Amino acid sequence: MRVLVTGMIAGLDDREYMEKVVKLCASKGLKVPVFNLIDMVTRDGSKPLEKMLGTTDYVFELTREREWIRIGYEIEKSQSEHVLVRAPATIEWNRINRKCKDSRYIQQYVRPDLVVTLIDAEWIIRERLEKPPANDPFLQAIKEKDHTIYEILSWMNEEVSLSEDWARDMGIRHLVLATRQPPESLYMLVRYPQVHAFYASYCMTHAEPAIRRQIDDIIKRLSTYGVVLDPQTIEIGDHGDCFRDKEAVYSFTVHRDLHWFVGKTDSTVAIHPYLERPPLSTGMMDELGHARDYHKNRYMIYPRGLSPFTTDSYIEKGRLFDDEKQFFEHLEKTEGFKPLD
Repeated sequence: MRVLVTGMIAGLDDREYMEKVVKLCASKGLKVPVFNLIDMVTRDGSKPLEKMLGTTDYVFELTREREWIRIGYEIEKSQSEHVLVRAPATIEWNRINRKCKDSRYIQQYVRPDLVVTLIDAEWIIRERLEKPPANDPFLQAIKEKDHTIYEILSWMNEEVSLSEDWARDMGIRHLVLATRQPPESLYMLVRYPQVHAFYASYCMTHAEPAIRRQIDDIIKRLSTYGVVLDPQTIEIGDHGDCFRDKEAVYSFTVHRDLHWFVGKTDSTVAIHPYLERPPLSTGMMDELGHARDYHKNRYMIYPRGLSPFTTDSYIEKGRLFDDEKQFFEHLEKTEGFKPLD
């Protein structure tokens, strides 16, 4: 698989995540070279990015096109079946979110099979932007702008949106992963061309420790059958009394979970293992409703059985289970899922 990995280039700890993925691939016998567009454009920092961004869009685009050609050449030269290409879809600079309209070059020279956009929690990104390396003028300039939470969320949204457009233009799949997802998630996407993607839906607000451990165990086992997007890999920060930040974060969280996670995965698995007084999870119900509207598979683990919200409207016939044992037996015996390596 040739995987194009997009995501913000400031405030995102993507290098460490991709290094973990490459090491995991190597441990599984996969040689996966990584090509980083910005490293190549800047010649590993010898050509300052902030000066390039100060030129005209035309000059910067020509520079990127040249490097896309070089990446395509290096990919062919490597003769590797599996490749990771890291590039931003947008670059925030001087209060402008610069769009890298490179889909034509990417399709012509890289020919990816999949686009994955990496994201992280907005408050973590802001913390990183506030503490840039002293020897990085680009990140120092970003810090001086003192980006707000809303700006960071908007920037992230633009990155995902343009990456989605690239994938649609090339007729390939697009997924969004948090950098706190296990590296096995991206490894599976590299290793298996048609790997199934699940979204794990469960009550985030009210979860006793024993219930949370049970949910985590189910997610861990489910991840042996495919990629599992887990909403707890994105932590909502405490923004104190700032109503504007809270409003932006809450709206963005709903948009992310429903459209980037539920809308882009193949199945939503609702995990609600409460035997007594099960809390009503409005978020889970919204996610199941959107999964229905997106024509995605819907499963539910719910010991209490049928209720007004587990009718065919939310859960498809034959996909409501008393416990995880029934669920996994159904996946294997009825739907033919098998654990992957």
